[in-house]
Amino acid sequence: MRALMYAAVLVIAGAPAAPTAAAQFPPDTLTNLKVFPQDITPRQLIDVMRTFSFGLGVRCQFCHVGEEGQPLSTFDFASDEKVTKRKARDMIEMVRAINERHLSGLEERTDPAIEVGCETCHHGVAKPQRIQDVLAAEYPAGGADAVAAKYRALRAEYYGTAAYDFGEGTLPDLAGTLVGRPDVPAAIAVLQLNLEYFPASSLTHFVLGEAHRAAGDTTAAVQSYEKALELDADNRGARMRLQQLGRE
Repeated sequence: MRALMYAAVLVIAGAPAAPTAAAQFPPDTLTNLKVFPQDITPRQLIDVMRTFSFGLGVRCQFCHVGEEGQPLSTFDFASDEKVTKRKARDMIEMVRAINERHLSGLEERTDPAIEVGCETCHHGVAKPQRIQDVLAAEYPAGGADAVAAKYRALRAEYYGTAAYDFGEGTLPDLAGTLVGRPDVPAAIAVLQLNLEYFPASSLTHFVLGEAHRAAGDTTAAVQSYEKALELDADNRGARMRLQQLGRE
């Protein structure tokens, strides 16, 4: 997909307003520039759009009027029809304000100075959300099964990229939220899913113990806390819970 995105670069403003089959891409001149300098060249603008493409994991038609697979000369890059393009302008202004007004005034800045870009938040996906939030959105309609299905799908598509955190603590974090809803059975199902990928996770067994304790199942809670300590003798939370439950 990344190789294809190199070929199909984004252009927020550029081509003539009424594209035809004979239109030229890249154009000789740019129109409808609102957030970029008026003297920016087509090549410079295309290079900027390429960074947006990688930062959000999208292609030209995400912001611009045109059809996937069609020549870029058929796109109406100057059109403001799509809301995603109008939002993009606001995001460009936001990033510019962060870098030029907020970060520039920090004391003892590093050299070279650190600045934010689209990929700082987006990490290659269009919506800059934590995976916990993406999964939580699946829960109301489909419960734990929908959460598990979404997690597996995201992991299959994005594992190994910077898009989402598929680390050991992600699903236990979500499970803690589910316990608070409260939906202890869903939390336990999410934790069992995590154990498929992290069978030696002391953290997961500890949170599983918390879920069982919240459900009033002391026996299962003790077993989970003991397993957490078996995997990590320094798990203070598990040790404390066992002491509170009168276990050595």
